[in-house]
Amino acid sequence: MAETTPAGDVGRVAFIPLEANPQLMSDLLHKLGLSRELGVHDVYSLHDADMLAFVPRPALALLLVFPVSAAYESYRLAEDATLPEYAGKGADEPVVWFRQTIRNACGLMGLLHATANGPAREFVRE
Repeated sequence: MAETTPAGDVGRVAFIPLEANPQLMSDLLHKLGLSRELGVHDVYSLHDADMLAFVPRPALALLLVFPVSAAYESYRLAEDATLPEYAGKGADEPVVWFRQTIRNACGLMGLLHATANGPAREFVRE
């Protein structure tokens, strides 16, 4: 399938999108220095208790995978235009936040946010 590039993205740095594959994501986290005790798992339902029982506990973060459309991008850009630039930094910030500046890096950014905040940060080994 051919990849289309929006007119504003020509010449912009882009990643090859990270596959939404729990094993691949777990391996990447381990290579980045996180403990092998931390892993990524598929969640097949947020409503069916029988399906949720398959999710190992504790669950420290949830990454949502959804298709990006022109309508979504338009909405996101309009919403972002009304928000001030995030200026927080340093050890006193309650949340570590990374701004995504590279196209198609949303999978990696989700993993970074999921592991840099909350109890998951205790699994960083290197």
